Amino acid sequence: MLFLAAAAAMSSAVPASADNGQRFDHAAQMNAYSNVLPRDHARACFDGRFIAGANRSGPNILYVQSPKGAIFRLRLASNCPALDDAHKLTMRSDGGDLICSGDPAETIAWTAAGSRRCYVNEVHWLNPGERLALATAVGR
Repeated sequence: MLFLAAAAAMSSAVPASADNGQRFDHAAQMNAYSNVLPRDHARACFDGRFIAGANRSGPNILYVQSPKGAIFRLRLASNCPALDDAHKLTMRSDGGDLICSGDPAETIAWTAAGSRRCYVNEVHWLNPGERLALATAVGR
């Protein structure tokens, strides 16, 4: 019994052999293995019913911002003059309101004269570098 007590006392005083000075990084572990945090592809879609802001860049390019701050560049199939007079914009894709990068979609421009559909050939989510370049080019 005395031997067990001495062994227990010695084991608590000796550092673990696996301790090599590294510290566990909880944030890195969550980013790498979490199944609840969004991944990059999760930011590539937004609900087309809710658009926080929009801005045109020429006749065939429209930038839209989702309520969560993501910015998407839309390449329109043709010029859509209704976008100039729209008081509200919504979007639809094939069969739903979820708009994702790489998918064709349509923008619905709500004007005083009614709604007008504008077809979108390409939806592209802007990554942080592209957003910075856009903000620099605009002078914000």
